[in-house]
Amino acid sequence: MKFIPLVWAGLWRKRSRSILILLQVIVAFALFGVLQGLAGAVNHAIAATHADRLYVGSKLDLGDPIPIAIVEWLRTVPAVVRVAPRFQFGASYQRPEQGVPICATDVDSYFSIYPEDKVDPAQLRTMRQIQDGAIVGIGTMHKYGWKVGQRVTLQSSPQELQRKDGTNDWTFDIVGTWVDSEDDSEDNSQLLLTHYRYVNESLPAGPGRDTMNLAVLRIADPARATQVEQTIDAQYANSSNETLTQSEHELVQSEVANFGDIDTVANRIVGATFFVLLFATGALMMQSIRERTPELAVLKTVGFSDRRVMALILAETLVLCLVGAAIGLWLGVRLLPVAREQIGTVSVPPVVFAIGIGCAVVLALAGGAMSAWRGLRLRVVDALANR
Repeated sequence: MKFIPLVWAGLWRKRSRSILILLQVIVAFALFGVLQGLAGAVNHAIAATHADRLYVGSKLDLGDPIPIAIVEWLRTVPAVVRVAPRFQFGASYQRPEQGVPICATDVDSYFSIYPEDKVDPAQLRTMRQIQDGAIVGIGTMHKYGWKVGQRVTLQSSPQELQRKDGTNDWTFDIVGTWVDSEDDSEDNSQLLLTHYRYVNESLPAGPGRDTMNLAVLRIADPARATQVEQTIDAQYANSSNETLTQSEHELVQSEVANFGDIDTVANRIVGATFFVLLFATGALMMQSIRERTPELAVLKTVGFSDRRVMALILAETLVLCLVGAAIGLWLGVRLLPVAREQIGTVSVPPVVFAIGIGCAVVLALAGGAMSAWRGLRLRVVDALANR
């Protein structure tokens, strides 16, 4: 208990310096938490992929329109169990910034291919009977306060999609909700699902009609995924609609590749930040010890051993680093919801907190080592003489 007041007094002997060290540690560990959260989200997305799902899209660019007629042929491919077209576009609710992603599909096939997306069977039966019906993700339902049975009108961008009546208004009867059972967060349950026929028949004759962005299919044996991919792409090779078929794992990896190797980037940034922080912390602590040399000599004079003086110096560094790490990691968690809107579910794995605290301890010991050694080797006579 006698040790704690001395540590506290040492920390606040020069507040500006202690606050500077603390801020440096906070920023470093906030960056550490954010980057590890992003890397964890990417790894989680890759690990959560389903080996029995394949995606068929344009070879030129994923998302470019391909003919809806491809779906009928895909249903004849051996090992293919279900096929669902996905015609996707963005719309807004009341205000442009209130976006709602829309997917026009074969709803029955969709929920068969995505069994983790849970919907009430009664609502699905109702959906079959209503042409402009919609099953909306629980996240969007809560976001806008929608209720089952409500009729909503959304506006698509004129540059993206326009109806044959010349308007951009899309009206839907909400008949049900769906939720991703594999994710506790609502962030992945945003999509509004509606009938492909309703959207397609509302479009004017032209390039956009009778097309889809991609087709998703489920196969009976994941071991035959490569064979099925080659069969599909060979069918449309050298045609005006060449396809690229990918497994869900490959698709997610290709999307992640657009951002680069996130793990490597995160580790390098964090490593460089901690390296700079180590020298900054060590330099500031050395400056503090030089200014307090006579005080440390007095402590030795009144009975403090060399090791207790060294422990006192290390304790000060530990307090600053641990407090800064805790605050920084908390800030990292608070900042992650900003990224969640862009890349889906993002969270800091519990192991990151343990690693962060461990790094803080190592940083404190390494940064305070030289200062502690100076305190250990301090001679009372030389210190009191200010030599």
